[in-house]
Amino acid sequence: MLQSEKKDDGVRQIYVARQPIFKRNKRVYGYELLFRSGMDNFFDASVCGDFATSQVLVNSFLMIGLQKLTAGKKAFVNFSDELLIREVPALFPKGVTVIEILEDTKVSPELVAACQRMRKKGYVLALDDFIYRDECIPLLEIAQLVKFDIRAMTKEQLRRDVLRVKPYEVKLLAEKVETRLEFRETLNMGFDLFQGNFFCRPNIIEGRDIPGSKLQYLQVLQELQDEAYDFQKIANLISRDVALTYKLLKYINSAAMATRVKIESLQGAVALMGEVNLRKWLNLTMLTYLAEDKPMELLRLSIQRAIFCEEVGHRLRQPVGFSKKCFMVGMLSLLDVLLNKPMAELLPELGLSDELQLCLLEKPKDTLGYTLLLAKAYERGAWNYSQRAARLLPIAHAELPACFDAAVETVNSFAVM
Repeated sequence: MLQSEKKDDGVRQIYVARQPIFKRNKRVYGYELLFRSGMDNFFDASVCGDFATSQVLVNSFLMIGLQKLTAGKKAFVNFSDELLIREVPALFPKGVTVIEILEDTKVSPELVAACQRMRKKGYVLALDDFIYRDECIPLLEIAQLVKFDIRAMTKEQLRRDVLRVKPYEVKLLAEKVETRLEFRETLNMGFDLFQGNFFCRPNIIEGRDIPGSKLQYLQVLQELQDEAYDFQKIANLISRDVALTYKLLKYINSAAMATRVKIESLQGAVALMGEVNLRKWLNLTMLTYLAEDKPMELLRLSIQRAIFCEEVGHRLRQPVGFSKKCFMVGMLSLLDVLLNKPMAELLPELGLSDELQLCLLEKPKDTLGYTLLLAKAYERGAWNYSQRAARLLPIAHAELPACFDAAVETVNSFAVM
């Protein structure tokens, strides 16, 4: 089983290798994103292909950030036939995502139909490690790129297969170009794009992720198996997990969703996804975490704080929906600690309303900010500060033990530790 590396604070280190793909003029066209389980620059062959793809997608698009990895260039990612048929690539931005169809993919009517839909939506499709077979013709008619592993075939085989795909409207990409001579030869054969150690070895980009709860994710997966699953129940399960909440907000605010709506509650975020996209997104995200260890104490504290804030919000004379905002800021208030990044760097990725952002930046000029301050003070037993915050809200300090007990009991009932 894959073992992810962790820092002393329990936060999981994540890795993605990238190798540039060059045009004929040696300018970068894009990058292939490759799964790595650590800083050792090789692929672990024991890892399931779908798991590796899911890790690359989640780590690249949601955690490290595609801008950091590709700077707006194309991102090439391998997808199995199962992921293609489920149209998982549609979760990611069509402007940069290149869907690589693996060489051992079974060409079926379902697969061809899914690829046609992806092509119509504007995605670029590439046939990976291509060796000509008649059954691949339907894919050749859809794909825009064909990748040849020049070390997996003789020069005669390569020339023959290049001639066979010439009638189709595809660009040719030469993989594993190791020498200047190989670059010249493939250039003369009419190749348009080039990838290999002659240009650049894959380099590894490192980031940090929030660990999740295996039990929690298994509950989500179990719920998703029912075609008529309870949408509200799924939303409730997401609300119990800071890792899922963070990823959902970051995804909704990404280029893939292209939404300009400011988010004020988790329920609103879930509604923006819609049931079909939410199912796909959750299935993909769950796969990346099933091998993870139990969550750390910071995750428990995040959820406990969220519920405490929500309980306080219920007791204040505020408009409908205020308690949901309280839950949201409590849940996200430890992201900077979990990811070891300043809160100001994290917030632009989440698309939160200005009110929530100011609160998380600890600029409490309103009731929401004082609610979060109250939660932090009460947790650490700073009674003078908590009494002062309670007066500002206002809420009777004698009500706070009930709020805290409710938060602790609810966290324990979630079984996330």
